[in-house]
Amino acid sequence: MKRFLVIAALVALPLPAFAQGGAQANAQMIDKGRALFNDKSLSGGAQVSCATCHPMNGHTDNKTYVGLDVVPDGDPRGRSTPTLWGAGTRQAEWSWAGNIPSIETNIRGIIVNRMKGVEPAKEALEALAAYVKSLPNGPAPFLSPDGMPRDNAPADVKRGYDLFAGKAGCMTCHVPASYDKKGPEDVGSGGAFKVPSLRNVSKTGPYFHDGRFKSLDEAVTFMWDFYKKKSDSKDTLGDADKRDIVAFLRAL
Repeated sequence: MKRFLVIAALVALPLPAFAQGGAQANAQMIDKGRALFNDKSLSGGAQVSCATCHPMNGHTDNKTYVGLDVVPDGDPRGRSTPTLWGAGTRQAEWSWAGNIPSIETNIRGIIVNRMKGVEPAKEALEALAAYVKSLPNGPAPFLSPDGMPRDNAPADVKRGYDLFAGKAGCMTCHVPASYDKKGPEDVGSGGAFKVPSLRNVSKTGPYFHDGRFKSLDEAVTFMWDFYKKKSDSKDTLGDADKRDIVAFLRAL
């Protein structure tokens, strides 16, 4: 009993001053980054901010761009705006090329090359990175913290997960819990590109680097055809199987 009271007392103690100060400093950095994220003065002519393409706390405007010009989805020159939800939990590199390991480097390139802004200060990049990394994933009530379906998940979600993790081969590249992986992959879509996270994927279309697919059904069919051919699989994936995979993706 005495041991329990000692442990309880220790738990009730306030955080050390240095821990409180660190948390406060991090919160201030995130607040500064949020303000910069919405600041059009970072761009040339003060025309756009990061939030122009990533509204709603770093979501996506669901458009495809060449530079700052919106182009039709599927334009081979275009790049679809990726979501920033859950950015701090991802394994993949930054940029569609999948060759930028540092978020600060990627943000700097977007400001200077795409937004045509002046060279940002190191402190500004650190604040922007802190804000982006703070963005959580969207709600996923049927998903456990490790990325697996909860016991209360609908039957089609559970079946979809089993297919996703099994014969469909999706986990070759989309690894829980962030459902991405390091390093670009060539899936026959025009080159090697980063493996995007599938968290929140039902809200982040169009899909692929150039926004060529408007629906998850199209994307799943394309990826199954590619995987089957590459792996020389003798398995089949029927329409019902694909619908179950899509149900699982919508639960992420």
